[in-house]
Amino acid sequence: MDTVLFTLGPVHIYAYGTMLALGYGAAVILVLREARRRDWSLEVMLDYLICVFLAGLLMARVVFVLYELPYFIAFPEEMLSLNTGLSGLGAFLGFVGVTVWFLHKTDWYYRDLADVLAPPMALAWAITSVGTSTVGRTTVLALAVVADGQRLHPLGAYQAIGNYLTFVMGWNLRRRIKFPGQLALVTAFGLGLTQLFVGVFQERLFATGRQLLGLLTMVAVFSIVKYTDIPQQEHEEMAHYRALGPSRAPWYRRISWVWGLVLLLSIYYLRAASS
Repeated sequence: MDTVLFTLGPVHIYAYGTMLALGYGAAVILVLREARRRDWSLEVMLDYLICVFLAGLLMARVVFVLYELPYFIAFPEEMLSLNTGLSGLGAFLGFVGVTVWFLHKTDWYYRDLADVLAPPMALAWAITSVGTSTVGRTTVLALAVVADGQRLHPLGAYQAIGNYLTFVMGWNLRRRIKFPGQLALVTAFGLGLTQLFVGVFQERLFATGRQLLGLLTMVAVFSIVKYTDIPQQEHEEMAHYRALGPSRAPWYRRISWVWGLVLLLSIYYLRAASS
C-alpha cells in the first residue's frame, strides 16, 4: 500500500503520520473529557499529554535510529525524517519516564491514571492502524487487499478492528469498574488479544514478535488479577461508579460506535484502492 495519503504540490502527506496525529488528537479529547468527569485539573492533564507526546515521539525516533544505525550513517539526511520509522520501545520508554515524573509531582494514583488513559489509547492505536501499510499472507477472503497481483490479509484493518472494539468495551465499562486499574487491565487484555490474533495472519505463522507481545500482555493481566488483593476501601471508593449503572440511552445510540468502525475501515480500503 502507498505510504503517501495525498500530496499538496511538492509536499507529501503520509498516511501513517496523519493517522498517528488524528489518533492522538482523538485520545487527548477523550482523556480530557474523562479527567473533567473525575474533577481532575485539565491544565495539568494537558501538560502531561503534551509532554508524553513529545517525549514518546523523541524517544521513538532516537531508539529507531540507534537500531538502524548503519543505514543512517550511510544516509544521515534521513535521521530527522519520521517517515522511515519509529520504535514502539522508544515510545514506551518516553511515556514511562514522563508518567513517573508526573506521578511524583501530582497526587494522581497510578491505577486511576491508567484507567483514564487506557480506552483513549486503544482508540488512538485503532486510528493509527489505518495508516499502516503492512500486509500478511495470501488469502481468498473478501477483506483482502491486492498488492503485486496477490490478495493479502489486511493486517492494518484487522488491528484497527480489534483495537477499536477494545476501546468500545473499555469506554462503556468506565462507569461500572469495581476497583482502580480494572479498566486498564481490561483494555490491556483486549489489545494483547488483538496482537495475538493479527499475528496469526502474518507471513510467519508462529512465534512472531506481535504474537509474543500479545501473549505476554494477556499473561501479565491474568497474573495481576490473580495475585493482587484489592482492599475493601478501594471497592468502596468505586461504589459511585457502580451506582450509575449501565447506559439508559436508546439502542440506536448505544450502537452508534459502529459508525466509527465503518469510517476507519472505509479510510483503510480507500487507501488500498488508490495504491
